[in-house]
Amino acid sequence: MSKRRIFTVFITICLGFAVFAANSARAVNYLKDIKVQKAGDSIAVIVTTSQPCEYHPFLTSTKPERIVMDLTGVVNAWDNKKFRELPLKSIEAIRTSQFKSDPEPVARVVLDIGRPIDFRSFQNGSDIVVKLPALRDEADFADWSVKGVVPKTSRAESKPAVEEKPREKRKASGVEIESYPKRKLVAYGTSSYRDPFEPLVGGPGGQLGQGLPALENLALVGVLVDEDGYRALLEDAEGNGYILQPKDRVRNGYLVSVTDDKAIFQITEYGWTRTVALELDLTELK
Repeated sequence: MSKRRIFTVFITICLGFAVFAANSARAVNYLKDIKVQKAGDSIAVIVTTSQPCEYHPFLTSTKPERIVMDLTGVVNAWDNKKFRELPLKSIEAIRTSQFKSDPEPVARVVLDIGRPIDFRSFQNGSDIVVKLPALRDEADFADWSVKGVVPKTSRAESKPAVEEKPREKRKASGVEIESYPKRKLVAYGTSSYRDPFEPLVGGPGGQLGQGLPALENLALVGVLVDEDGYRALLEDAEGNGYILQPKDRVRNGYLVSVTDDKAIFQITEYGWTRTVALELDLTELK
């Protein structure tokens, strides 16, 4: 066989592998199931997708409060997207939607809870687990699943528009740990605003204190309103004051949002992410 023919065969094989890799990359990741379980004093919500995905959970700052999870690269092909008849009191309803379609699909799962809480989330393969405290009078209930209430003819049980090729499942070695979703990269391209990742304290300019303030030592003592929106007025145990706006950092986290009577922070410690709400004590103002 001539060298030219060998080279032609080699190029053909390489193109075949490239086409196969491209088809695999286009495999659709879709929302498969949502389960609700009672685990002691907590409620566990398990969101299952056909493949592992990147997700972003947060607690809304407006009332009624909701836990929102955005699943990047996931398609929601369900006909029935709202579930209100749940066997528990801690979650009023579970709603889903196709939040975005272009340029990349984003499926959204919303837990209507109607109260400010601390919750935590972690990922285990294709399962995203959200744990929140149960109400005090929450009774035990049987495990609930979307698959148990959606008819089998629904698209929730059907195959996606682009059929996935079966893959060989491999069991990972080592000890399984809870993981936190990857942090999204933010492009900050304007000079007209302060860098939200620049520390408020501990740097040049005469700021109070050294380093970032710890949330457990802070209390919300007031809310300032100007043309740029709400700002939180906080005070630590030593009487030092801090004025923070959304995206300003504290130790192990940052300020998410400010309302007229509440400041909501997101804190990440030891691989766990929790949302903490500091409320304004209005009784002191009377």
